[in-house]
Amino acid sequence: MGGSIQYDKKSRRHYIAVYWDGKHHKIWQNPNTGEKFYDERQAIKLLGVIQTEVDRGDFNPKYWKPESPLTVAVYSKEWLSGISVSAKTARDYQGYFKNHINPKIGAMDIRHIRFKHLSKLYNDLALSPKGKYNVMGALKSMLRWAYQSEDIKAMPPFPKLGFELPEIEYLTIEQQNFILSFIPEVHRPVFEFGMEYGLRTQEVRALQRDCITGDLVIIRRSFSDNTLKETTKTGKIRKEPLTTHAKQILELMPKHLSPFVFVRKDGKPYTNKNLNTIWRAACKKAGISIKLQNALRHSLGCQLLDQGEELELVRDILGHTKTEMTRRYARRNPALMRDALEKRHKVIDLNKAKT
Repeated sequence: MGGSIQYDKKSRRHYIAVYWDGKHHKIWQNPNTGEKFYDERQAIKLLGVIQTEVDRGDFNPKYWKPESPLTVAVYSKEWLSGISVSAKTARDYQGYFKNHINPKIGAMDIRHIRFKHLSKLYNDLALSPKGKYNVMGALKSMLRWAYQSEDIKAMPPFPKLGFELPEIEYLTIEQQNFILSFIPEVHRPVFEFGMEYGLRTQEVRALQRDCITGDLVIIRRSFSDNTLKETTKTGKIRKEPLTTHAKQILELMPKHLSPFVFVRKDGKPYTNKNLNTIWRAACKKAGISIKLQNALRHSLGCQLLDQGEELELVRDILGHTKTEMTRRYARRNPALMRDALEKRHKVIDLNKAKT
């Protein structure tokens, strides 16, 4: 058991004194109601709760401070300020918590969230299957962060979501080259380089000359909208070997206009709007419809898997943090699938087997 009731003469209030993890903590009010302990009985009620947490080993003094940072509503703000995501993703996350999560479980202590709470939240969301998937995904990301930060002891199991991510769309190398033939030569290098390494548009736009060193290209920056950030989407620096084709692309780039490798005629880096406008125009002429993100990043992952590269190698090239993400790229084109099935019948001659 731990904790005791003390009285402070100066403030004429009671408080709960707890010694935890080598430190003394004073708890002056009920974090759920904001009530201060002017009456000893108020403090005694919560002392029992605290002693139970101490005995279980999951007492956390953060929760018992004013505006507990361990409630979903408050903790989500800390989480959003501590993660590295694009401005759009941050806005989406903020909207999910403000409009859907906090009104229902915002006052809950993140340590007390269980499967039943998550199931009820999911069932109560008046959204499309994709909308529910996005909201629950944001909450899951926050709780995973809380687990890694050791603010919760385990990840609660999430209900099965009635939504599956759409299949990855991708281009073959021949299709990529066909679309590139409709892009003006002055703009082709930025698209070709993105295709070579499966870069996100915000990463290839942000590539600067100090990231081309020796035989390496270092992916360490990205744009968030049009603001340059010194981190990538995952917060990790990727180092890729300079291929022969990449070197040929870089040799064509002017070296005096800007510290950025790929720039427009005015010497400024491309914007997402620039690249998507150019890409859509070329796709229309080629008669192929595919998003630029799929054409650059997703296509490389699928092409490498189609040529027989190991899943783990593709994961490392793309900089995925988990193999599960790379596994979504493991879609084979119909021709390769047919060839794989045909090979089975070449192993055994059924007529000879009968003999």
